[in-house]
Amino acid sequence: MDYKQLLQSSVQDIYLEFEKMGGQIQNPTLVDRYLCAATYKATRLTNAILLLCENQKAEDALIILRSLVEHTINMRWIMTSNTKERIKDYVNAETKSFGAKWTKASLSDRMTKVGFEDRDYFDFCVKLTYSYAHVNSSSLRWGEVYDDPRLNKDGWPPDALYQVVIQMLGHIMLALNTQYPNYFKNYEELWRKIPVDRDIRKKFEEIKEKFAKSE
Repeated sequence: MDYKQLLQSSVQDIYLEFEKMGGQIQNPTLVDRYLCAATYKATRLTNAILLLCENQKAEDALIILRSLVEHTINMRWIMTSNTKERIKDYVNAETKSFGAKWTKASLSDRMTKVGFEDRDYFDFCVKLTYSYAHVNSSSLRWGEVYDDPRLNKDGWPPDALYQVVIQMLGHIMLALNTQYPNYFKNYEELWRKIPVDRDIRKKFEEIKEKFAKSE
């Protein structure tokens, strides 16, 4: 499967669905405005990941992937239930400081509530990207400063990142579909091609193995 092509076509699908809606929303509510701004942010993060991966910097793209995952889960969590209350907490516009106040719920709790029923995805994918985002010692290239072959790390193949981004784009589509039920229905097709399940670690390792053999 061409993961990069699927990712790019998924972003294009989101743009096309907005065009089908007429390119604008009449009398937009706070939820409408949030979804437009959040989708714009998500596509920019996606494009940044693509740009880094295309320039052999997939490892650095993991930092941005961490932001995309959390941003996406926030979108789903806000749209799953109590949307009006949650969007007010998220925006907190009454203080004239957008985002100054936000829920105390943890990311793992939100993921559980939007459908990630086991912790495998969180324990592997989220913690992995967290390590790179916060530059934990495990994310450093120790092989570059110690002459020890055991510390050499293979580079991260772009396809390993692309599949997670595609899964997140499916969640973004579902969040949009919750508000606009006649549009953004392609998330089911994306998840059919790349299921969101507990095998995320296995998928990463399979892609890394293929990548290593191709070098």
